[in-house]
Amino acid sequence: MRRFIWATAYVAGGVAVGCFSAFALIQSAGVEPVAAGTPWLSRAAAMSDANGFYVRSHYLLEGRLPPAPGQMGEAIAETDSEGRPLSGGCAYEITATGPLPRWWSIGIIGSPSVDAELQSTADSDTTVKGPDGKLTIHAAQEPMPGNWLKSPDRRRFTLLYSALSSSPKPLQPPFSITRGACS
Repeated sequence: MRRFIWATAYVAGGVAVGCFSAFALIQSAGVEPVAAGTPWLSRAAAMSDANGFYVRSHYLLEGRLPPAPGQMGEAIAETDSEGRPLSGGCAYEITATGPLPRWWSIGIIGSPSVDAELQSTADSDTTVKGPDGKLTIHAAQEPMPGNWLKSPDRRRFTLLYSALSSSPKPLQPPFSITRGACS
């Protein structure tokens, strides 16, 4: 009877360790910087290599279909342009640094959990450029003049950038993220 209990415990432990390691690999597989010196990360390059199965699994675990290469691209940022984590206790200025695609969207995801909802979004149809022709989006807890995204209260968050893309290469988001005042 003891052998049966120990064998069952070993098998159950092995299954648990296997599930945990698969989940950890799915969450980290294929995440690479879009370009040096930017906070944006993407999984697009890994969609077609050996990690493709794990990258597609990442999207499916979130309840989403992976973006179609050559049609839609996306990137995430968990830090500002200086490498500091995005925090709900700070205000951020997200500024367009280059030409924007015909359709794009940027949103705040409140937590890294699988069921996190998009807190707020801004896109090519809802944002307004300033009088100088510059596009700036503010991310803060309190409303700000111009384009504003509501950030979560006192916790880390992620920015999700999506855009139409005609190339299977990783999408280069044309936005810089500058930290403002923190409470």
